Amino acid sequence: MSDGLTLGAPESLLTDRAADFLARGPADAQTLISHVCQLPGAPLHVAEHMATALFAGHTRFARDASGRWLLRDGEAASSWTAPISPDLSRTSFVVVDVETTGTRAHAGDRITEIAAVLVRDGAATIVFDSLINPERPIPAAISAITNITSEMVRNAPRFGEVCDQLLGVLEGHVFVAHNAGFDWRFVSTEVARVTRRPLRGRTLCTVRLSRRLLPQLRRRNLDSVAAYFGIEIGARHRAGGDALATAHVLLRLLDGARNCGCRTLDDIDVLVRGPTGKRRRPRRAPALPHSATDDTSA
Repeated sequence: MSDGLTLGAPESLLTDRAADFLARGPADAQTLISHVCQLPGAPLHVAEHMATALFAGHTRFARDASGRWLLRDGEAASSWTAPISPDLSRTSFVVVDVETTGTRAHAGDRITEIAAVLVRDGAATIVFDSLINPERPIPAAISAITNITSEMVRNAPRFGEVCDQLLGVLEGHVFVAHNAGFDWRFVSTEVARVTRRPLRGRTLCTVRLSRRLLPQLRRRNLDSVAAYFGIEIGARHRAGGDALATAHVLLRLLDGARNCGCRTLDDIDVLVRGPTGKRRRPRRAPALPHSATDDTSA
């Protein structure tokens, strides 16, 4: 799916060969892979997976409404249909929650726990849940909130050891989180650090969506929104418990969005960007402490 997450890749001989081939017009995955990788007769599912892995992360390539690969505008003259946002009923989501050593993804803070829940066809399933050794200490104030200590993560895998598995879980789905910007910054920063490649794709924030659909709530933190829907949070401030609760919140919010006439992700984007009628409060400095430098967890 064109909106799903994918790992970007640097330009290569294969991408140049694909661009030359697609300059003649769009092509399905089997035809494209047959030419670019010299693999005639590759099964459809294999060709689709290879094409997604090789080309979905590049700004030069896109897919049209029928799933064919093509060059984006500016790369070649085109008269074919532009990609469209899929119907919500055919969209899959991966709800992510991270616990961290602090709030600054780009200034030294790291992930201590991460969980992912797949939401598809009205069901929510935990597909990844692991402590992560952040290779630096966890401040006492953070441990007091999450109950994750440096001793707990001492023998946990480092992010690089689980990165491939996590990317397999994320690939092809829309990234969702409660306050998605926070979780996205940490996950994309860690992925880029390990792979030297960008994580790209569509994101959806359940905080922002709840602002539009639940204007009667004074607060839209996870506790408030989950309580409104009668959703129990099994383990608050732990990645697995928060991600699963957010996934059930997402299902209820998607029902609300459909009742407002939303049929695609683009419709939801329009809804979320609409005026709230309220003045936004100025953002306060984060209350969580900054990261420490004395490494006791590695």
